[in-house]
This record gives sequence, structure tokens and C-alpha cells, in this order.
Amino acid sequence: MTLPIGTILEEDELLTNIEDYASSLQVDAILVLGGGVPLSPKDPPTYVKRRCDVVAKLINAFQEQTNDTSAPSVVCLSAGTAHLPQYITRHNGLPLWESTASAAYLMQLGIPETNIFVETTSYDTISNAFFTRSSFTDINGWRRLLVVTNEFHIYRTKAIFDWIFSVPSAEGGPTTNYELFYLSCNNVGLSNEAVEARRSHEKRGEKNVVENLSKQYKTLKSVLGFLTTNHDFYAANKLVRQSMGDGNEKRSGDLLKLSYGQKSSGGSSSRSSVIQFQDGKIVVSLYSLVFVCLVVMGLYFSRRSYYLHNKES
Repeated sequence: MTLPIGTILEEDELLTNIEDYASSLQVDAILVLGGGVPLSPKDPPTYVKRRCDVVAKLINAFQEQTNDTSAPSVVCLSAGTAHLPQYITRHNGLPLWESTASAAYLMQLGIPETNIFVETTSYDTISNAFFTRSSFTDINGWRRLLVVTNEFHIYRTKAIFDWIFSVPSAEGGPTTNYELFYLSCNNVGLSNEAVEARRSHEKRGEKNVVENLSKQYKTLKSVLGFLTTNHDFYAANKLVRQSMGDGNEKRSGDLLKLSYGQKSSGGSSSRSSVIQFQDGKIVVSLYSLVFVCLVVMGLYFSRRSYYLHNKES
């Protein structure tokens, strides 16, 4: 079986004929995209788990064919998402990278930790592609790659990775010789409404990549220039304004946020915001302050009434 470069494989087709595809793919590395806020340090969102589950089955098929433990490297992508705050670990107060949760989950599935790498710099699909190429594939000489995400994300992902992995490093530089293949996993763990909201968002992004960005930024160096001057998470001036609360922050709809791992509202957010740390100080919400004052006043008048009653008697 010979696969044309750029083929998009569907999960069901792959799993039905996994031995054949394991033989024909023979990739150097598998890139597993992150997709939203983890539920715990070993628990990425359900739809990201699906990506990992399918990758684990494919790696097992690779190993069975070679009768040893050799298998492609797996690079888990993404530091976080631009649409939601990051998961903060309780034991040290540091962010949990999305790629770390994916790596932990893959290890639980039995993938050797020596085969797993994490990319911890990117916050969207364009930076996924850029930092994977600049930090891993260019350096390691990995040229035949399988890019894994869900169906709602696959077409924009393909447009971006085809663009980033085809441009030369600089003007007049040698052309790349990457061979990219794509795996579209089933959409699980999201409502139909959330999936449709995400598809609409991705379709707009894909159009912008194909019609504008890929035509304007034609070298890896110019893509870096785009990230460091125009991107909310990489441009110094934008990051400074955001840190001061002065940036024009883009707000995403609730359905779109659900497709990036936000939990459904259930009152937990209000409880978690009772006490916060801001600028190195403990900040107590007005509601909790009023509640404490009412409790103190109630105790005071109760004790005062008790004292007067005993004094009169």
C-alpha cells in the first residue's frame, strides 16, 4: 500500500486496516496536537485522549511488525490554549502544559517514555507547527511525519502544517523535503453544538491561512516575524499590555470554549474566585467579605443578647 503525501486518514479506516497502514506509513515521528485544558495532570480532554488512544494502537502495530520495541518518536504538542486560562497544579502553583498531560496519558497506555517528547512553547496551531519544526524535526532530521488531531480540526491543521513545513528557512534557502500525512480522529466528548461551533471557527481560520498568511509569509524567518509582531502570545508589546490588563482581549463564545476543554458552568467558578492572588497579594471577593461580616455581626448580637439576658436575671 502506497500513501500519497498529504493523505488524510480517517480513524475508522486506519483501525480496520492497522497492520497495512503501519507497514506503509513508516514515519519518523508522530505529532499529537494538544486541544484544550487538561482535567488533571494525567487526564487531557476526552477528544485528545482519543488521539492518544489511536496513536498507541498504531505504535503497538509498528512494534508487532518489527518484533522489538522500536517505534516512531511521539511529540505531544502545545503549552496551552489562547482561549482559556491554564490548569495550575496545586502542589507547586505552576502551569500544567497540555503536552505534559498528553504525554502522561500515553505513558499510562504503555508507550515507552523514551519515545515521548513534549513541545511546551505553542499556544495555537500555527505555533504548534512552527515550534515543532524549529525545535524538533529540523534538528532531529525527522522528515516523514504523521500529524494527529480530530476531524473538527483536521483541515485547518493540514493547511497550516503544509504551509509551515514547506517554506525554506530563509529567502533563497533550500527547499524542504518533508513528507506529511494526517490522521483524523473521531469527535468524541463534545456536544454536537460545540463541534459545529468549532468547525465554523476552524473553517474561518483555514481560509485565512490559505488565502492570506501562506501567501504573505514565505520563509520560516518571516513566520517568526509574524509571531513576534502580530501574535497575542508572542509579540512583546501585546504581552505587556495584556499583563497590565490594557490589551484588547479576544473573547470566545461559550460553545467554542467548551470545544477547548472548558467545563460546563456549575457554580465552581464562583467558588474558586472567592479568594485569589493578584500582584502578590491575597484578594478576597466582595461576596465573601459581606458573608464574613454578617456572620461576625450575628455572633456579636447573639452573644450580646445572651449577656443582657443573664444580667437581668
